[in-house]
Amino acid sequence: MKQIRCIFMGTPAIAATLLENMIQAGIEVGMVVTQPDKKKGRKQILVYSQVKEVAISHGIEVFQPVRLKEDYQKIIDYKPDIIVTCAYGQWVPKIILDLPVYGCINLHGSLLPEYRGGAPIQRAIWNGDTISGMTLMKMAPKMDGGPICDIEKVSISLEDNSSSIFEKMAKAASILLIRNWDSLITGQAQFISQDESKATLAPVISKEEEHIDLHQDDMHIFNQIRALSKEPGAYVKIKNKKFKILKARYLPCLIEKPYEFSGLQDNGFVLNLKEGILLIDECQIEGKPVLSGKQFFNGMGRNLVGERVE
Repeated sequence: MKQIRCIFMGTPAIAATLLENMIQAGIEVGMVVTQPDKKKGRKQILVYSQVKEVAISHGIEVFQPVRLKEDYQKIIDYKPDIIVTCAYGQWVPKIILDLPVYGCINLHGSLLPEYRGGAPIQRAIWNGDTISGMTLMKMAPKMDGGPICDIEKVSISLEDNSSSIFEKMAKAASILLIRNWDSLITGQAQFISQDESKATLAPVISKEEEHIDLHQDDMHIFNQIRALSKEPGAYVKIKNKKFKILKARYLPCLIEKPYEFSGLQDNGFVLNLKEGILLIDECQIEGKPVLSGKQFFNGMGRNLVGERVE
């Protein structure tokens, strides 16, 4: 069998885990395409994507176009037999989709055709789903609308948040790709068209959606917190400052004064909702570091008891 020329396209941790597992499984990746380096923090330090860090550690060539739909000649010149993508973060133009002999293969974090879009994992948690999964598919010009090769299911418990599910999805993606690799690179993989009548959308989380509407159902609030944890974090406002709730437990109970902080219980800083309480285990008030609920209560939190949040 001839040597397969493989390009990997991805950016965040889930893609970095997949790339590392591909390499460990003996899949040779000749080029990595990832998002440009970004400046972060007050000092505006230039930070590599996690995929770039893996690529550099293995001596793999890295290509970082600012706009892939305008800057793709390097990919054409490489003449890939197959392109594997996972959470790359840019639209891939049709000229690239049509380039590899064995196609552009994508790992998408939902059981397609459900949750097409940029935030399938967060939306599934927010909606209270207990089962999701990773889909191995062939990319098409329509967003996440290509034919499906295989799936790997992932369970979602009430203890999970988006961070933990991203880790489960990374493992599922690795299992899927390695399981199907030989059939993919020999052209024997079978693909089935998606049922368009069952398609749903999972758009990227907006800044407005990070704010918790306290008039929602309690479980919807709890699921929102889980879905946005630990990044970007769902928040309420107290004295005109954002208060991010990064980890919490929910207990149903009778409430006399909803939407107020009411003290410390079982090491959690308590926020009253309509039909129960949130025991906040990890939080961050605007301009301050992340603290446990108990640490926050022992500091400024005790002075917020009885204060109404919005």
